[in-house]
Amino acid sequence: MTHEGNVSPLVQPMMSMMMGPVLHDQSELVNYPGAGFGGADVSAITGNSFGFTSSVSSNIYLADEFTVPPGELWLIDSIELFHYQTGSTTSSTINDMRLQISNGALPGTNNIVFGDLTTNRLNKTSFSGIYRIQPPNFTATNRPIMKSSVVASALALPSGTYWIENMAGGTLASGPFTPPRTLGTTHIITGNQYQYNGSWIAVVEFNSGGSNPLPKGMPFVLYGTSIPDLAARVNGIDYITLQDAIDAVTSNGEEITLLKNVNEAAITVGPYSVVIKGDGFNCTLNQINIANGKYLRWLENTLNITGNINNHVSGVLWNNGTISGSSLNNTGIIKGTGTFSNPIANAGALQPGN
Repeated sequence: MTHEGNVSPLVQPMMSMMMGPVLHDQSELVNYPGAGFGGADVSAITGNSFGFTSSVSSNIYLADEFTVPPGELWLIDSIELFHYQTGSTTSSTINDMRLQISNGALPGTNNIVFGDLTTNRLNKTSFSGIYRIQPPNFTATNRPIMKSSVVASALALPSGTYWIENMAGGTLASGPFTPPRTLGTTHIITGNQYQYNGSWIAVVEFNSGGSNPLPKGMPFVLYGTSIPDLAARVNGIDYITLQDAIDAVTSNGEEITLLKNVNEAAITVGPYSVVIKGDGFNCTLNQINIANGKYLRWLENTLNITGNINNHVSGVLWNNGTISGSSLNNTGIIKGTGTFSNPIANAGALQPGN
């Protein structure tokens, strides 16, 4: 792990250069407000590192995660990040910002949903008003922290876990470095940051004595808007997933209306039969389970099945739209006037009816 180390209780989030709603803020850096040079805020180290390398010239970058909650869709307008170059003035030396957002459990092996690490996406950069220092030298000025923004142009992120991977370039030889998220004035865990330097490694900071490594977070802010991201409606109530809507049905044949293109691993129909209306949207499912004596009636648009239709022997798949899939296996009953894009293998029975 590459960082800038040293030789040997009040926390406040920082003010941003960006306007607009804050979606996610983990920009805590100030642990001694007003204690710095000229009354500036101070981010004092609580272990043995001033910051961690995130440098374009060295191809070393950092990543940290955020989560979009279930039932929400985040429209990201901009992202704010924090770096410094040792020896700079309060005029920002940051002239390059590489950033990508990936979706998955860990950085580096995920689906990239925004950006890359080859394009300079720097929008604005300026002094944050904070100096990174080592106590007791509270008035040191050789590490002014810069805040820099990247425009994301209303990037739409549904519920899930995402990683911001980034590195910066600057006009000085040192760094750039990213100060760790700083909560309080003691050596504690502050996040779940990773650094890439040929391979991914969890970022930890040792205490001032060089022991007790603890995970540290990367400071950043997300700006944008959160809107509801709901899958389906039944009886006038909206639900986060299609399965939630199916579970809310209280009598056979109640109609469920899709509110977006739905993609879920599996659904189970029962104890009541359901009618699913596409209403301009499509649905992708890996597996459908239909209880004995119950039916799933698909209306309009396309139901794409990537796995099996695991009907019980008297369960009915009733198609009045389009059902597609590379290999459709059905062990129950099929009926309806809709279109099947491929023949259905292992059909238990064909039942007439609309």
